[in-house]
Amino acid sequence: MSETPPSASEAPPGAVAWTPRRQTPLYRALAAWLLRVEAWLQSHGGPRLRWSLRVFWAALAAIGVLLLVGPVINKPLSFDDIVSSAGEATDTWIARSFDVSYTLERDESGSLVVHVEERITALFPDDVDEDGVERIIATQYEGHDLRPAIRDVTWDGVAVEPRVRQDATRMTIRVDAGERMRGDHDLVLRYDLHDLAAPTQDPSSRQAYEQVQWDVFGPEWRHGSAKKSLTVTVPPELDGAFARRPAAGMSWLLLSDSTTLTPEGTTADGIVYRTDNDQNMPPYSSFWFALRFDSGTFTMPEPSVLYWVQVVGPFVPLLLLVVAIPLVIAARRVAWADARGRPWFTMQEAPRDGGSPALDARLWRAWRTSALVDALAAGTSDPADARRLLRVARRTGRLGDLLGAWLHYRGARAYRTQFAEELRRIPRGFVRDGFLGAALAFTALQWGLVRQLSYQVPLSEYWWPGAIVVVSTLLAAIVLAVALSARPLTPAGTRAVEHLRGQELFLRQTSARERTSLKDPLLPYIVMFAPARAAGRAVVEALETSGVAGSVRADPRFVTGPRLLLRATAIVVFLAACGVSFLTTASTRHGLTHFELLRDVDGDYGLYVSDVDISADIVRADDGSVRMEVTESLTATVDANLRAIPQVTRLWRDQVDGHDQALTVESVEVDGSAVPFEQSRLQGYAFLQSRMPDDWPGEHDIRVTYTLAHPASAVKTDARWLDQIRWTALLPWWVDTWEGVDHGPQHLAVSVRLPSDLAAELTGESGWLDELPHRPVRPPVPFGPSAQQSGSVVIRFEADRASQYEPESDWPTARAYVGAQLRFPAGTLGETSPQEWDVNSFVVALPWILAPSLAVVAVGLSAAGIARSRRPGRWREGGAFRDAVRWLPPWLTAAQFPLFGWATADMYGDEPLFPLLLVCLGVSLVASVWVLVVTRPPRSTAARPAGRRG
Repeated sequence: MSETPPSASEAPPGAVAWTPRRQTPLYRALAAWLLRVEAWLQSHGGPRLRWSLRVFWAALAAIGVLLLVGPVINKPLSFDDIVSSAGEATDTWIARSFDVSYTLERDESGSLVVHVEERITALFPDDVDEDGVERIIATQYEGHDLRPAIRDVTWDGVAVEPRVRQDATRMTIRVDAGERMRGDHDLVLRYDLHDLAAPTQDPSSRQAYEQVQWDVFGPEWRHGSAKKSLTVTVPPELDGAFARRPAAGMSWLLLSDSTTLTPEGTTADGIVYRTDNDQNMPPYSSFWFALRFDSGTFTMPEPSVLYWVQVVGPFVPLLLLVVAIPLVIAARRVAWADARGRPWFTMQEAPRDGGSPALDARLWRAWRTSALVDALAAGTSDPADARRLLRVARRTGRLGDLLGAWLHYRGARAYRTQFAEELRRIPRGFVRDGFLGAALAFTALQWGLVRQLSYQVPLSEYWWPGAIVVVSTLLAAIVLAVALSARPLTPAGTRAVEHLRGQELFLRQTSARERTSLKDPLLPYIVMFAPARAAGRAVVEALETSGVAGSVRADPRFVTGPRLLLRATAIVVFLAACGVSFLTTASTRHGLTHFELLRDVDGDYGLYVSDVDISADIVRADDGSVRMEVTESLTATVDANLRAIPQVTRLWRDQVDGHDQALTVESVEVDGSAVPFEQSRLQGYAFLQSRMPDDWPGEHDIRVTYTLAHPASAVKTDARWLDQIRWTALLPWWVDTWEGVDHGPQHLAVSVRLPSDLAAELTGESGWLDELPHRPVRPPVPFGPSAQQSGSVVIRFEADRASQYEPESDWPTARAYVGAQLRFPAGTLGETSPQEWDVNSFVVALPWILAPSLAVVAVGLSAAGIARSRRPGRWREGGAFRDAVRWLPPWLTAAQFPLFGWATADMYGDEPLFPLLLVCLGVSLVASVWVLVVTRPPRSTAARPAGRRG
């Protein structure tokens, strides 16, 4: 502890009052608490306690490393694990019959109570060495504590007392027979479950309801099973609250079957639903039922303690690191602050006794001018030293000198002298050890927890686990940096800084910087106290005044602002190329198909269309503009008992050649009745999906109407402008999404109606689309015969799938778009925008422009560097030109790699763009390597000491 500093009343005449920065109340409170913790720990233990705490942090870090590289806790069974278990079904008892009944009840508080009765006939094969039966029951469901309560258990008709073991998420009930089992034995287990319903939302209808979805086998069913039956009894008041029909089913891996539960009678307890299954099922199969009730049917409990542990637990290390940030900053600013000095200082005309400019620069923390101070202290008697001093002065305070200045400041002997002379100290103690240990241990633990989570949450689909790792690592780095960089002044160091404060006042009041010279012994201190850039200029002026040649070259190895800009530009171009390749889609990529777009859309499966009739009506307004009204009539069969309710799902390409056709869905009707729907966008396509609230199995007539408000756009062909309507009725592979077992599209009809005067203006480039998503646009198939209908012309084709392999069949190939292209002379369809076509043409040409442009610049700069390399000179040692020819070509070449993948990802190799990009990349690569070789610095120059280059 230091002695009490003098008060302000003891200040000598002429002293200047100085008040140190007062920290915020929060930091003062946190630091006071840390000091109390430090004092308490020191009073309760010495080195042994300190080493014990270090062992604790090391053990915590070791746990994190174990979680990171060791075995996975509660690892989900893989596909192979479950498949192999099928061959091990006879290694344990087999459920010859499994009869389970669930009776639902809503208690006085509105909570759901389920009374369960399981009747299991267990078959023990002769080669199985087991003396009892285990049943595993889940105790947690969607954040609810199910609070299972066993009512009674019987074994072969005799009441028994089971052994019950309960952990965080499951209850294990074991019935011991006391001897090795053979043959059939009957187990009856009765228990109650509470709060089995949880709020959820249907993935396709977006309807909110309260769901009971339960696997009757339990969370871990290691047994084969034969005859199974499920009975669910629902009281009348709950039976009327169903939001969707109840369902049940069996599943094993990719195999599954389900059924809609229908009432089979009534009892005193309510309506009875029952299903049976006689299939022999392997271990780890699932036998489930789902009941969905209207929202508000049950009173939902508060989330369980385990729920919060599971939600918050994986992020505790991150949260503790967040808490550590203000604590370590408070320790740095208050607990590890400089020793308190006098509240005043006096003006000082001379440097302090025992000091040196280099040491004082470290005490003053003048890290940006420390190199210049050291160079001045070394003297300028030698012309080489003077030239070196000039170069140091020129770089002081510039952006490119930041890293070099910091390394020189920390690496000089004067920095270590501060500690040798006890002017600064390194904080020691329990608190600092705690910060260091916590930063390392919590980071390792967070990495390990995220790795364990990766087996439960696919990291490819969710961004937050990776973000947690990055943020926790960054926070730990901040804690370590603050704790390790704390170097407070000792009382002696504080007195030295007070002297420097007085000296700085003297130099400032005497305007020493304006009248200094190289012979001034206070010049190092003038530089120390001045802003870095101004200090450098002052020394340069003093050197020029003293006769040092102003033509002395700057250090070629010093990176100036323009050179930094060149290097940054090279790297930014590469990063921009990566961004373009990752965030945008090249015009050379294949168009997405109907099947690819709907792959992850819930509710798209289960609607099987047999007949498709699409009619488009082009309507002309008074101002000459047109709109298109389209009606789709579908005959479909809808499936039932699916996870998501089948919905009417449609996709359209409504952005053609950069023009938005403004597609708006007007209505969706099923059997003549309007149904709710939602229109949105899906990966650049217009997307429609109905919102049917419940299963609607059977055959239905579906009618979808939509409007294209601006179907016409401008197109340029053979140097002439045309008006175009390019209408896509169906996307490629539309057949696949409407097919099912014994169902699929069989008849297709597409028609376009347009006014007779417009039909007369059609050019020869009109017809039915013959476009493939993976090939360049092909000319359309000419329209067939048309029909006149009361001032309109109807163009139509019909085809049956049965005739698709006949030579004259009109059935479109599954890989092609279905629609029509209608072209008219420019101005026929009102005002269209040629600018849209121009912008789209530029976007389409980008794969042909970007990489070749980078290649041209890279080769051009490389050629300039190669030509310059034949000339002697010191330019190879550094400079903007050398940076341009050595930095830009390699980075521009590297930028072509992501652009090459971006442009050629869907190419087959026979497109002309592929060899063009390949040649550009190859030539750039050769030129870049060549210029790097010929512009490398000479060996003599590279080996020459930096301080002796003239």
